[in-house]
Amino acid sequence: MNIRFKVIIGAVIIGLVLISCKTKLEEKPLFEILEEKHTGISFSNNLTTTLEKNIFNYLYFYNGGGIGAGDFNNDGLIDLFFSGNQVASELYLNRGNMKFENVTSTSNIAYDSTWCTGVSVVDINNDGMLDIYVSTVSQIIGLDGQNKFYICKQIDEKGIPHYEDEAVKMGFDSSGYGTQSAFFDYDMDGDLDMFQLNHSTHKNNTFGQRKSFVNTVNKLSGDRMYRNDNGQFTDVSGIVGINRSSIGYGLGIVVCDINMDGFPDLYIGNDFHENDYYYVNNGNGTFTERLTEQMGHTSRFSMGVDAGDINNDGFPDIVSLDMQPEDPFILKKSEGEDAMDIFNFKLDYGYNHQYAQNALQLNNRNGTFTEIAAYAGIHATDWSWASLFTDFDNDGWKDLFITNGIPKRMNDIDYINFVSQNDVQYKISMDRMEEKDLELINKIPEIKLYNKFFINGGDLQFIDIEKRIKNNKISYSNGAVTADLDNDGDIDIVSNNINDKAFIYENKTCENNTCIKSSIKIQLKGPEKNINALGSKVVIFSKDTIKTYEKFPVRGFLSSFEAPLIVASEGWQTADSIVLIWPDNTYQKIEKTLKTEIKLTYKLRLPLFNYSSLLKNKVKNVLLEDMTAETGLKSVHKENPFVEFNREPLIPHAVSNEGPAIAVGDVNGDNLEDIYFGNAKWKESELWLQKPNGTFSLSAQLSISSDSTYEDVDAAFADLNNDGYKDLVVASGGNEYANKSEYQLSRVYLNDGKGNFNKKQDALKGIYLTASCILPNDFNGDGFIDLFIGSRAVPWKYGEIPSSYFLINDGKGNFTDVTDQCTVDKGKLGFVTGGQWEDMDGDGFSDLILSLEWGQVTILLNKKGSFDKIGIGKEKGWWNFVQVLDVDNDGDKDILAGNLGLNSRLKASDDQPVTMYYDDFDQNDTKEQVLTYFLKGKEVPFANIMELHKQIPSLKKTFLKAKDFAGASVKELFPKIALGKTTKFQANYFSSCIFLNDGKLNFKTVALPSRAQFSTIRTLVTSDFNKDGLPDFLIGGNYYENNVQLGRYDGDYCSVLINQGKGLFDFTPHNGLHIKGQIRKLAPIMIGKKLNFLVGRNNEPISAIQCSSK
Repeated sequence: MNIRFKVIIGAVIIGLVLISCKTKLEEKPLFEILEEKHTGISFSNNLTTTLEKNIFNYLYFYNGGGIGAGDFNNDGLIDLFFSGNQVASELYLNRGNMKFENVTSTSNIAYDSTWCTGVSVVDINNDGMLDIYVSTVSQIIGLDGQNKFYICKQIDEKGIPHYEDEAVKMGFDSSGYGTQSAFFDYDMDGDLDMFQLNHSTHKNNTFGQRKSFVNTVNKLSGDRMYRNDNGQFTDVSGIVGINRSSIGYGLGIVVCDINMDGFPDLYIGNDFHENDYYYVNNGNGTFTERLTEQMGHTSRFSMGVDAGDINNDGFPDIVSLDMQPEDPFILKKSEGEDAMDIFNFKLDYGYNHQYAQNALQLNNRNGTFTEIAAYAGIHATDWSWASLFTDFDNDGWKDLFITNGIPKRMNDIDYINFVSQNDVQYKISMDRMEEKDLELINKIPEIKLYNKFFINGGDLQFIDIEKRIKNNKISYSNGAVTADLDNDGDIDIVSNNINDKAFIYENKTCENNTCIKSSIKIQLKGPEKNINALGSKVVIFSKDTIKTYEKFPVRGFLSSFEAPLIVASEGWQTADSIVLIWPDNTYQKIEKTLKTEIKLTYKLRLPLFNYSSLLKNKVKNVLLEDMTAETGLKSVHKENPFVEFNREPLIPHAVSNEGPAIAVGDVNGDNLEDIYFGNAKWKESELWLQKPNGTFSLSAQLSISSDSTYEDVDAAFADLNNDGYKDLVVASGGNEYANKSEYQLSRVYLNDGKGNFNKKQDALKGIYLTASCILPNDFNGDGFIDLFIGSRAVPWKYGEIPSSYFLINDGKGNFTDVTDQCTVDKGKLGFVTGGQWEDMDGDGFSDLILSLEWGQVTILLNKKGSFDKIGIGKEKGWWNFVQVLDVDNDGDKDILAGNLGLNSRLKASDDQPVTMYYDDFDQNDTKEQVLTYFLKGKEVPFANIMELHKQIPSLKKTFLKAKDFAGASVKELFPKIALGKTTKFQANYFSSCIFLNDGKLNFKTVALPSRAQFSTIRTLVTSDFNKDGLPDFLIGGNYYENNVQLGRYDGDYCSVLINQGKGLFDFTPHNGLHIKGQIRKLAPIMIGKKLNFLVGRNNEPISAIQCSSK
């Protein structure tokens, strides 16, 4: 055996050993639930339904209790306080080795019937002993009392803390619907103030025009801000800029410097119709609510919230929890989103776009956020409460823990139908329930669930590790905290449960004084009025990351934990620098050390931290500047009101708002590029002529203005009659008109040479379609510009393949349909969304490259006027457009294709495709669409039972109840239809990507980077932004007109992708302008001597922007 062979065998053996070790490590339990017999914790938040106290009388009867964690007796171990609703709250002291002692009775914690909710742990008087603030519910269902502030007076010789309730004495004599309090220095005067989060109750007067609640105050449910005035607290709610109305269904709160400017901000999660609140601290003792301005959409029934930097870019991201089930059976028997008319009604009333799924707001570090929960894999965790970002495994990346479950699922469809009976509703609404009627509550379905553990997998995606929880149990868990309970260097987790003992999840990363990955404990002693240094930050600067750890105790749901910061050792020694920012924004460097514990004390006269250092990037930024005002362009696209779902309720998205159209060209021979801007139905399209000074003037065009009933979706300038002047062709879309309406005809306007356009009647006679694109090209080589018109859909019949058209020009602008002679499928090419002419095979004839919905990107190879169809790869997607260019500078033509993206509830793969069945399912001579996808390995219909019942009434005969519908397979739902023979469309790939050409029309698929997958991509332009000789991309996307269950795709702000070669691209942050909205067209244009880009957005003004490198 030669040496080389021995080396190879040795390498293989080592590799197998490493793989084996890695597999065992991944399978090793990461957490274990410890039993009461080990911990001594017997607290159970038991709830009992009575005639007076029940979920009908108090909507939040099952919201549960919270937890406070901190070293209450200063022995170096983290103790636990549990709040109870109908049971007394309890205090447990940590006696070491995960054993706890109940000392409630000797600590003077009240044993009473007060309904306690949120817990805040704080040393409010800075005496070195932790105090406990407890929010309560009163003045409803017979509850009385007020919030409690347990001030620690002493710790006796047995190590037991003793408390006195001084809430009234200190100015906290509030009562009402308390959720949670949070202590922080909002006005930066050095001491700790307090925000009291309250919640509304579901009364009829809590819904109405949102503006009618502005500047109103509700004493029971309105939130409050208390300023610390030398130990006395003053209610300053009316002057700090917070909402205090009756529609504040506040369930979640987190304090965090979200925009990293040195001032603590607030994020509030509100249940039901009210918007969440993102309060940005102005730095002058006031807040401005900026959620609608900075976020596209949020969760709808927002419960627990948290903030933490999940991608180590230096800025906190935000998670809010909702109640969308991940289990297909539970999902299909649960009520989900509002019907579209109700959804739009709420929007008209001033409420935000909200969807009943978890939301993960990725901080873009520029005053905008992108919601990516579906991309991250955490959008559906069922009825979820506490969300906590923490590092489970000490790898330096924040993981996510979520508590789950509710004893009574009020959104069960069958139960809703049952209680909607008139006699039942009367008793509930009139408060006339009798003892026998409590059986109504017993009928509400109950489902216990596992709490969720998600490991941060990198690239902004999380991995469910449910199988790595030893002794795992289902529960109804609410409040939760994370803390190192056994001082072994890893984070343990505690949850407060309804009708069950509290869970203690022991972290197994560190055992027997050995850690798989270790951590560093940082203990802080702050200034005299903030001794525990709330608001401090540890920032670790490394080559590619900026890790931040911020100290604010209140997080998750109803809970808080005052404890040292636990920082992963991973990357500590190799960091470029490590700094501690104190609450007053002064800072000091932290020296690298091998110690596992660091103690730091605040000092006066430290330098101020420069927060702009968090924005330094290793790559050049691209600056986008809005030049619209300078150009004088004032065109606005105005979409006409047309709800396509009223016509075809089961389609996944509308195809009726594809505009605007943009065409650029010199129409009057002055060597300046002009603009055609095509509008929607009933809005005049416009021609803007460029002047030598770089401004534009609107040109009166009677022929164009007269055609305002058409809906323009695409346009191009081309010389159609060979007179040397650029004529105009316009594609008519909208999918509103049918039956050979004249408004289904695309149009031709001839140019007189001076920029005056006149419609050529009957130029496209008989070509009726909902067009998506109109592409001029001399495809038969006779010297005259011909046309291809792509068809998007058949009106009223989404699922029927439309006809696209090849039209030959006679040289005078008259066109003849030659489609049947050009293609074997006689124009039935698929659902065409866009295309481009380009010579792909080098034979001198332009080929046609098409993007198709429910199909492959397709090349029609031009064989001297006839076409051979080639599908690229096996990737069938919802392709939106194609752009042909040489991406990698190898001399051949590659194809970039925009797709749905990966930030959607719909996930597609070869073995689990998204499918649309198109057939007459109820045999009434009208075909319906049934969209299916896979959940937990099972193919399920995307539409809920109400949507299917409405469109396919025959389903009611066999699947009247939601539980039967939820348990049925797709085949069982439609037994009379042979699904194998029905018309079926599938998609197995949703990434936007590049198809790299090897020069022989063999293509390699390379997905665009993750940041380009957060929304659907609809258009792009190319330019060499960093001057390295490779084409870079400016991409535009977003799409709003989806089925409500899908939500809207709004995650793109006009992104920049920098070409790294070989088909690889990096997402590059850009500064300056951030373009919101549905970008349909990006078009390059020379304005003066500078390259600009036109931005055409649906239902928004046209913009002109310039891009430059910084």
